[in-house]
This record gives sequence, structure tokens and C-alpha cells, in this order.
Amino acid sequence: MKIALVIEHFDPARGGAERFTVWLAGQLVAAGHEVHVLCHDSGRRSPPRPPARHGASHDARRWRDGAGSSGPVRIDGVHIHIFRTIKLSTGVGFRQFGQVARRWCRAQRPDVAHSMSVAWPGDLYHPHAGVYARLQSQAVASRHTPAAAQIKRLLLHLSGKQRALLALEKQAMRPPERGGPWKILCLSSRMRHDFRDLYCVAPAQLEILENPFTFRPPPPPQWAAMRLWFREMYRLNETDRVAVFAGHDFRRKGLDWAIRAIAAAAPWKLIVAGMGRTRAYLELAQRLGVAERVLFIGPTRQMDHVYSAGDVLLLPTFYDSFGLVALEALAHGLPVISTRFLGAGEMIERHALGTIVDSPRAVREMAAALAAPPWSDCDRMEFARRALRALGDLSPAAYLAKLEDLYRCCLANKAAGG
Repeated sequence: MKIALVIEHFDPARGGAERFTVWLAGQLVAAGHEVHVLCHDSGRRSPPRPPARHGASHDARRWRDGAGSSGPVRIDGVHIHIFRTIKLSTGVGFRQFGQVARRWCRAQRPDVAHSMSVAWPGDLYHPHAGVYARLQSQAVASRHTPAAAQIKRLLLHLSGKQRALLALEKQAMRPPERGGPWKILCLSSRMRHDFRDLYCVAPAQLEILENPFTFRPPPPPQWAAMRLWFREMYRLNETDRVAVFAGHDFRRKGLDWAIRAIAAAAPWKLIVAGMGRTRAYLELAQRLGVAERVLFIGPTRQMDHVYSAGDVLLLPTFYDSFGLVALEALAHGLPVISTRFLGAGEMIERHALGTIVDSPRAVREMAAALAAPPWSDCDRMEFARRALRALGDLSPAAYLAKLEDLYRCCLANKAAGG
């Protein structure tokens, strides 16, 4: 089949959706398909956010320097079409990118247009970013005071891009007979519920397709060496109980509330891995008297070492459409403490792989959950084996088989004039 993948940035260094699309393009070519990627750019020229500077990690500078210019992505057999438009940071630029992608597909007539971009949803709309209406409401909810929430609500209303995202998302929710996508691929049942609740989308148009688990953790015998190396570097004792927080958007991921949970769960310590402005969080840790127990290591490519050094993943997120970081932590034997706004939360509850609380502000519940993880090496390895068995349902082979079935059904529907 001739398949068009639509995404704004074709660059695995940018995040989950981009990394997934690069992986998918290679897999589809290997399966014998003709793959075309329609994007605004491929490869990054400058880092999108400043790295954390306090207690920068052992390879933060190398990460930052490497992020400055990643170069264009090249995959054998994949045709990459770059459409330069007005900056995507504007609503006009975002809409223009969607219009150009739609015109290309009308002219080139791919069998299936598989779009990760709300700028143009194609035949299969695959919103890795999540539900924009819900994302914006949670951005307001993450503010600490009613006044701050009202200001954020006003700023979102005034933003041309944010208004464009909501308008485009509303258009993408139209039924197929009115120009909407044939299917909307949801990363979780929570995402499907949000689309039905907010836009009254017909159930038949919504298809749950959880992300595949493509990450390969190191074998357990290496964990002890990684754990020792990392803890020695950051002067952590072997007896220290350490929670891991991983993410670049500190506010949305709930770092504020992770620090509060640590303060309520002495003598726990917190490793913060990711990019972002740290000043407000450092001041919070100082006010709570836990500055010595919160360690900002900045961005790192060696998350294997971070997971191995930790005892639990603490992620009180306000919104995550899926949350691959949770799966990576589970594969390293780390129970997950998160919220109902984590897309993968239902799977974690279903297999008893951690604790899911109702709100990022549920500090007491998160502090209580920190007492639950297994501590011995044998318990941790058994937990990892159980987690990997649960993650077996998310195998890349099963994922690709289901996706190709959807492609064939979509093509048959188009051929029948549906």
C-alpha cells in the first residue's frame, strides 16, 4: 500500500509522537509498503526548551550540544516531503501546514493518509498529543489559585494557536460522511471517553490502539552495576529510598505535587530528570525543608541508569495521553505512582503494577503509596518479570498487525465509496 504519514516534526529527539512516527515509518517500509512522510521539518536546529541548570546531569551538556542540530532524518525507502510554511507556533501557520498536506494527498492519492496532526486528520487521525480541549482545561486546573487559573484561561483564549487547535479538533471530530476521518485512533480508553464526552463522537469512529512497547530494558544482572554507578555519582546511599520523576513539562507532569509528596514521606528522596525552569521548584523544596532530598539532574540519555537507581516512578501528571515513561519504569522493576490523567493508568491498575490516585493534589495518598514498593533485589526482579508479561500485550508485532488490518479496512471502505 501507498501510505502517507502526516506529522509536523519528523524528528525522534522531540518526543513520543515524533519518535513513534520515525519508528513506524521504518517498520512499514520493512513490511513492504510505500511510505511518504509529510512534515514541516525533519531534524531540529535548536533546543526547544532550556535544560535544567541546577545539579546538571553527567551528560546534560552533551545532550544540549547534540540537541542543537540533530540533522535531517533519513530512513532507507521512506520518502520525506518537507513543506515549509509560516511558523507552526501561529494558528495561521498550523492551518497552512494542514492545507498543504491535504492538497498533496489529493494530488498523489495515497491508499491511506495516517495523520498524527490535527492540522489535517487524514483517513486515520492518531492524536498522540491527546485531546486538546482536555489538555487546555487541565492546564487551567494545574494553577494553584483561582486568580492564576483565570489568567491562564484568558491567555489560552487570546492565543491564536490555541484557538486554532480547538477549532481544528472540532472539525476532526466530524463523522466521515461530513469530511471527518474514517477512524480516530485513541491511545487509551480515557482518550476515547474524552472524545465521546466532549464532542459526542460515535463509538464506531473511535478505535483504541495503545502504543507498542518498543523499549528494550537492560537485563536485570546489569541493574546492580547501573544502580551503584549512578548512586555513587550523585552521592546517594544504597539505603536511600529514591523516587524518580521524568518529564520535560514540569507543571503538566505535576512536579510541584511530587515534591510535596516527598516532603510528606520522609526520608524519601526525589530524582528529577528532564528539561525545564527549576527555580520555582527549588524554592518550593526549600520552603518545605526538603531541598537536600530533591535532586535535579537535567536531561539525560542514560535513563537506564536513572531507573536502575530509583525505587519507584512518581508522576502526578495533570494530563498524559498515554505515558511511555511509565512503561519504561515498569520494565526496570519500578512500581508507578500516578493519577487518573495518565493514559496508561488503567493498565497499571488492571495488573496491580502501582498506585493510581484521583488527583495530582492527592499528596497523602501518594505519600502512603511510597511505602508499598518491594525493596529486595529478588522482589524487584519478580516485579519486573510480572510487568514485562503485562506489557507483552503491547508487542510491536501485534501492534503492526492491527494497524495493517485498519489500513486494509480503510482502503476497502474508500473503494466502496464510504
